Amino acid sequence: MSITASGLAFGGDPSTAELLFQRGLDAMKSNQFKEACDAFNGSNEADASPGTEINLALCNEKQGKLATAWGWYRTAAGLAELRNQKDRAELARAEAAKIEPKLHKLVISVKHPVEGMVVTRNATAVLAAVLGTDVPIDPGDYVVEVSAKGKKPWKQTVHIASGPGTDRVEVPALEDAPVEAKPAGGTPGADSTPPAAAGRDGSTQRNVGFVLGGAGIVAGVVAVALEFFALRADDKRNDSEKVLRATPTPAAGDKPGQDNIASLQNSVNTNRDAAKGNQLGALVTGAGAVVLIGVGVTLVLTAPSSSKAADLTKPRLYPMLGQGTAGFGLTGAF
Repeated sequence: MSITASGLAFGGDPSTAELLFQRGLDAMKSNQFKEACDAFNGSNEADASPGTEINLALCNEKQGKLATAWGWYRTAAGLAELRNQKDRAELARAEAAKIEPKLHKLVISVKHPVEGMVVTRNATAVLAAVLGTDVPIDPGDYVVEVSAKGKKPWKQTVHIASGPGTDRVEVPALEDAPVEAKPAGGTPGADSTPPAAAGRDGSTQRNVGFVLGGAGIVAGVVAVALEFFALRADDKRNDSEKVLRATPTPAAGDKPGQDNIASLQNSVNTNRDAAKGNQLGALVTGAGAVVLIGVGVTLVLTAPSSSKAADLTKPRLYPMLGQGTAGFGLTGAF
């Protein structure tokens, strides 16, 4: 059986629907049923019609997908009734009735449902309204999966054979999911180190102090080297100035003499700039060295020893001073 004309156009995209409908008819004539179904499906999406849906049912029936075919026949009958196409409605119902005894059905039963439970069949959600009901299904393998918050997921694979029959999937009570372990750092035991004292033995502070102190020493060495280069440049400047003062002013037109004077003056300027730059670098680097060494020494000297780590957890008062505030604070472990 084949319907040779599409239904009347009702909105949508009639031109695309007609093109795909004709493509589906051509595929049906060549017994290319899958390709025909793809074309009819596209046509129906562009502009639904009872004729297209009847052909969708037929091409699925030819592929042995009786449940899908039965569904399309029933859908076509309902749409034809709405459009007052009685002949097509009767035809679709008659074809659905012919294949209904051949349908295979699947029942998914959940005896112990829980709030928020999700049941899927091949990753497609199964409506709660059809759980426990025999639903027509095409032949093939199906994976039924069930999940819920706080429960272990459950799944089962079921093979649906061709021909009439009914398969059942019984979903058992879901097991509770394992409780996640609490993060470390709970209530300490009698012999454990109090949380407030953990990592407070002063070793980290001392290490930071040594690193900063070492960096300060390196900076100090760099400052001394810069000062040395500044003194060398200043000495060269003085030498160049002495030679410049002792050199007689060349006569007009004496190019070698004038070039010599210019060279000496350039040497004076270059060494003066070098001396100033090195002196400035030595000053900045030296100041940084003093700060780094000072901070490093302070950190090393003020780091608590391991024997005093426990004392840090005891409640202690300390002064609080700030803009517009004054008072005492309380620190320690409680």
